[in-house]
Amino acid sequence: MNNSHAAQVIEQTKESYDEVWYVGYPFQQTHPDRLASLATLFGMQPAPVTKCRVLEIGCGDGANLLAMAYGLPESEFIGIDLAPKPLEYGNALAAELGLKNLDLRACDIMEIDASWGEFDYIIAHGFYSWVPEFVRKQLMLLCESLLAPQGVAYISYNAYPGNRVHQMMREMMTFHTRGISDPQVMVEQGVGLLQFINSKFTGNEQGEEAIYPLLLKREIDRLMSYRASQIYHDDFAPSNTSFYFYQFMDEANQHGLQYLAEADFFEMQDFIYPQPIREFLSQFDDEQIVIKEQYMDFLKCRQFRQTLLCRKTVELQREIQPQRIRGFYFSSPAKPVSAKLNLNEGEVEEFRGSKKSVLSTDYPLAKAALLYLGSIYPRSVGWDELVLTARRLLNSAGVHQLPDNNFFEEANTLAQIILAACGSGLVEFHIHQPNFVSEVSKYPAASRLARAQANRGSVVSSLTHKNVEQEDPIGQKLVQLLDGTRDLQQLADELVAFVLSESTIKKPDGSTPTEPEIRQIIQGGLATNLQKLARVALLEA
Repeated sequence: MNNSHAAQVIEQTKESYDEVWYVGYPFQQTHPDRLASLATLFGMQPAPVTKCRVLEIGCGDGANLLAMAYGLPESEFIGIDLAPKPLEYGNALAAELGLKNLDLRACDIMEIDASWGEFDYIIAHGFYSWVPEFVRKQLMLLCESLLAPQGVAYISYNAYPGNRVHQMMREMMTFHTRGISDPQVMVEQGVGLLQFINSKFTGNEQGEEAIYPLLLKREIDRLMSYRASQIYHDDFAPSNTSFYFYQFMDEANQHGLQYLAEADFFEMQDFIYPQPIREFLSQFDDEQIVIKEQYMDFLKCRQFRQTLLCRKTVELQREIQPQRIRGFYFSSPAKPVSAKLNLNEGEVEEFRGSKKSVLSTDYPLAKAALLYLGSIYPRSVGWDELVLTARRLLNSAGVHQLPDNNFFEEANTLAQIILAACGSGLVEFHIHQPNFVSEVSKYPAASRLARAQANRGSVVSSLTHKNVEQEDPIGQKLVQLLDGTRDLQQLADELVAFVLSESTIKKPDGSTPTEPEIRQIIQGGLATNLQKLARVALLEA
């Protein structure tokens, strides 16, 4: 591509993102804790999460890095993006919070060079598939030249074969909206076309006739869960390219990079498949992991990848011994399916978590450990605390245990089960423990970041690097008020005054409740709502 054409592409992209703001959120899978945890699991020695350098390419309004910088004040974060308007928003919020470790720059990726120094973690989320080839090559070149010796790069991208269907839908929408320049109209018309096509089906189609409407409905459901700005930038972008995994890795290998892992550890597991498939996949050793992963993409029809890369010079340890996980912290939202959990040996209990994760076990110590993790979530605990607390729970329940001299054997069995739970997505493992409180104090305080974000909108960042949406104005106001100076009575008084001034609560008949009725509603639900904020890691000391 010649320089003039490249400059034109860059300018069009800049104008597009200034015109339609792509509102950012924290992405937990990009956090240094996730990257360092996976690197450590596979034998690397990554930089400490609490003192590292992070570069994000295509950072938008900086929401992802803002949350990282707030929670990791001794680490350094640099984000670049072409569009200056979103960056102005991010920099204003950073200045309000007094963040000295965050630098958001309006910058072209082609301008980055060795003078920027080494980075322990490089992030490019929602970038690689949506830029021209010369920009993709520059990203790989930057990873090759700026990644620290034990550094980790995160790159997400659209993947084949799953994205074939989506590409078809995208081509339909772009054809239908040719000649339309208004972004809102473009999105409405594009999605409307898919809905119109889907309307021709009765739902009674059978066999081959049912395949097309099923595929179409899946894509429509996916699109309808996204914001209009996301559909516009993702689905109507001039560049929207998908890759087979082996193609992506061919490019990475040319730049001295190797495959480390997927950002979601459970995506790498093959235990979900029948025995003949597992036997087929087992023929590929550690040196052929790219081939194995490619076949797994074929099996699951993968649509999107979040791949971690490291330098080829790093010697990875692919075979994970259960003992290795003892250096991590663990968290899990696991809940037992049974209303009355039986901790005794031989009684199989099923635990479920988020993203349809599930694990069944009859091992008493594992059942007690999962029960404990679920009870303290989102707090994480180290291995020793997990084992000792699980043993105490069994003692309290009168469950027979092995003698203390068999403690190592018992803990080793638990490690195998916890590792399997990590592989299923039921349990998460961490290198770093974020700083938040899980109990509501007399004067509860939301993080300064969440309060500042609540002053600007309904979505705030948790201290575990997730986004939390306040579904109503009262919830948003509550977060704003949680500055640590108000007790529950004062919070209730201010919320009542807010409701009266805004008339945000209506009776079924459309009338406004009286002040005593409003106070009863507010006071009745305040403690519960504060507990909910604690359970999503929004409160700090």
